[in-house]
Amino acid sequence: MSRPDYRMNLRPLGTPRGVSTVAGPHDIGTSPGDKKSKNKSTRGKKKSIFETYMFKEDVSEGLKRGTLIQGVLRINPKKFHEAFIPSPDGDRDIFIDGVVARNRALNGDLVVVKLLPEEQWKVVKPENNDKETEAAYESDIPEELCGHHLLQQSLKSYNDSPDVIIEAQFDGSDSEDGHGITQNVLVDGVKKLSVCVSEKGREDGDAPVTRDETTCISQDTRALPEKSLQRSAKVVYILEKKHSRAATGFLKLLADKNSELFKKYALFSPSDHRVPRIYVPLKDCPQDFVARPKDYANTLFICRIVDWKEDCNFALGQLAKSLGQAGEIEPETEGILTEYGVDFSDFSSEVLECLPQGLPWTIPPEEFSERRDLRKDCIFTIDPSTARDLDDALSCKPLADGNFEVGVHIADVSYFVPEGSDLDKVAAERATSVYLVQKVVPMLPRLLCEELCSLNPMSDKLTFSVIWTLTPEGKILDEWFGRTIICSCTKLSYEHAQSMIESPTEKIPAKELPPISPEHSSDEVHQADGAAHLQASHSPLAEDAEAQPSTEECPPETQGVCDRDPDTRLFLLHQQSRVLEAKPQSTMNTCREQATQLQI
Repeated sequence: MSRPDYRMNLRPLGTPRGVSTVAGPHDIGTSPGDKKSKNKSTRGKKKSIFETYMFKEDVSEGLKRGTLIQGVLRINPKKFHEAFIPSPDGDRDIFIDGVVARNRALNGDLVVVKLLPEEQWKVVKPENNDKETEAAYESDIPEELCGHHLLQQSLKSYNDSPDVIIEAQFDGSDSEDGHGITQNVLVDGVKKLSVCVSEKGREDGDAPVTRDETTCISQDTRALPEKSLQRSAKVVYILEKKHSRAATGFLKLLADKNSELFKKYALFSPSDHRVPRIYVPLKDCPQDFVARPKDYANTLFICRIVDWKEDCNFALGQLAKSLGQAGEIEPETEGILTEYGVDFSDFSSEVLECLPQGLPWTIPPEEFSERRDLRKDCIFTIDPSTARDLDDALSCKPLADGNFEVGVHIADVSYFVPEGSDLDKVAAERATSVYLVQKVVPMLPRLLCEELCSLNPMSDKLTFSVIWTLTPEGKILDEWFGRTIICSCTKLSYEHAQSMIESPTEKIPAKELPPISPEHSSDEVHQADGAAHLQASHSPLAEDAEAQPSTEECPPETQGVCDRDPDTRLFLLHQQSRVLEAKPQSTMNTCREQATQLQI
């Protein structure tokens, strides 16, 4: 059943990731973890599921001493109980096992971890068929799960499908306080190498494991080769919450209709299993949700986490928006962008005011005295036929001594983006343009990308150029780079450029070519394109270019993103490397802007 868009009064979507403007838990009622706080004096304090984070001062000291390690958390999307951070020494990643060991950190967060004792390190399954080591690997199951009624599987089925157990933990946790029967399971889930193995279960893979039938076996990791162990750790602090704390998913009522929580909260189930389930206040939900929950069974919502207490399995959050029906392209796209913290909002008037207001814009006279004038050279762009943001151009001409002059010319975006301006700040926050199958979320306003900086043919444009003098064999004799002014003579498509390369002596009919500036002929463009291809094929970087995807390997809608004319791409790569090697102070802002513009 189609429902009208249902919005809640929260912060606008598309705000920078890591910045939360939603109300804290004290603004939306008592959290499930605090439900019985008034009875603490008589009933005692509830057992925490997660460890309290270390103090910042202790974390800093631990990082200095080397007893703590920091890194970006990566959670396996297919086995979300597995997480990793890079090892500082570049060796095998450090393993973080389970929700409890992650300690409320989410994918992408910058975390600080503490290594576990060696007897709790992960035993890595060997690539060969060594049965003894493989048996040690198969002991990778928490002791407390042995005999638990959630575990009705053999060891083999656990290793084949560990997600079933994790899902079962959460599915059985809809109890009133969010703990249910799984609290001890989660708390002790990081104990890896002291396991209970059912002897009967080893003989019969379908036999359930029960505590009465098990025998505990202590695995001595010292007897294993060092390469069979993977260092394991637990999160003790979150340095930076890189994850947006937003997720798309579905709403459902709590299972226990007689509980106090049922009257106050609904349960939000994220589509991404790396994100915890979230309690959301019913006042945030559609008004008829409690009476007609099935009407919203296929409605996609966005929810933001606002708190996650130590004594609660689930996080606390607020609904941000209903997106629409699951499976439809626009709701799904908006959900993905929101989850990953992509700012897809329109540019503000303050940002747009940083750009020239009068169009068409003309180059100020003083720029001609400060830049190298290349407007008479045969310079052309090579892009998909439908491209509107032409950000790079190519030139190649023979010299009298038999050598060639090859130039790569990049739109000088830095001229229009003063450092520290509102436009610069927004561009820095967005970092890059985001290319989706059916749309692009630009880093910079379209006025800048498609008009002011686009190297449209027969139009004077500001550029930053690198010009090489090359031998016919591709050896670099000389190079120059700096600010320039160009006037592209034509806009070639990939098909035009490829046809000229494949048939260097065959003239393409004028009606099949795009308009060419009267100052240059189609023959001149044809020769320049062929010469550029010849130089690229002799370049030392040609082997790297061969490893890049070809036009045929890329879907049509993504050409220009995953692929670029191979010769242009090669020269662009070389231009970037040379500019960065030189690093003249006067061009640093230009380099910074161009590094974000080049999609190669």
